[in-house]
Amino acid sequence: MELRTWLLRGTLVGLVVLGIGGRLLMRVIAHMENRAVLVLTIQGTLTVLFAGTVAGALGGLIYYFLRRFVRQPWVCTSAFIAIYELIIWQGVHTLLPRPQLMFMALALVYLVIIDAMGRHCPVANKESLEAA
Repeated sequence: MELRTWLLRGTLVGLVVLGIGGRLLMRVIAHMENRAVLVLTIQGTLTVLFAGTVAGALGGLIYYFLRRFVRQPWVCTSAFIAIYELIIWQGVHTLLPRPQLMFMALALVYLVIIDAMGRHCPVANKESLEAA
């Protein structure tokens, strides 16, 4: 049950923060770079929303397994940030430095929200983990 919960949380937060936030951030970057033609397509928007949603689900899955196997909260949080930011880095490492940092910061916002949700939920006891 808890796996499903974390997948859902990760997916929803990913849709909002990484999907919608990512699309808005793309618009900000386009304006910052003074691009002459600012194109906003439905297909492009849906692609970014889908990518953010999938990335969010992956983050929820990573967080679930870290919570399950790592008992020290600070180690869990540190590992979650390191693993997820490395994954995000793979997607943005070809961008210019400023957009790289902006997308890495957006991913950090996602990570903070997910970790805050995890800190407010009690860690499942051993019996409920074995039942899952």
